[in-house]
Amino acid sequence: IYNRQWFVQLMIKIQKIIDYILQELKERKAIDPIAIDVKNLSSFTDFLIIASMDSERGVKALYENLNEKLKKELKISTKTDGHSSPSWIIIDTGDIMIHLFHKKTREYYNLESLWNNKK
Repeated sequence: IYNRQWFVQLMIKIQKIIDYILQELKERKAIDPIAIDVKNLSSFTDFLIIASMDSERGVKALYENLNEKLKKELKISTKTDGHSSPSWIIIDTGDIMIHLFHKKTREYYNLESLWNNKK
């Protein structure tokens, strides 16, 4: 059984991490970064963050910068997928799954509408 105070503190911590990630994405000129709360819809993560760049080089640079900051500055362990083919790279922190897309790949898969339609 979860202690309510512990859960509230965890959600505050996660929200601060989300805010940090969104700020980092904006500073790196990511296109339309958004966070989607999926904790009531998903068993594998609580939040999705989605952002894109207009080139694969930009996606890879965004991934490298963000993944390094998560590990070094926030001391967050991450798992990644897709960095060898940078049209869609995923950084998984457990509570937050970050999807970094090439602009056209993001438009094609349209994850925002997939998850927003489930609410």
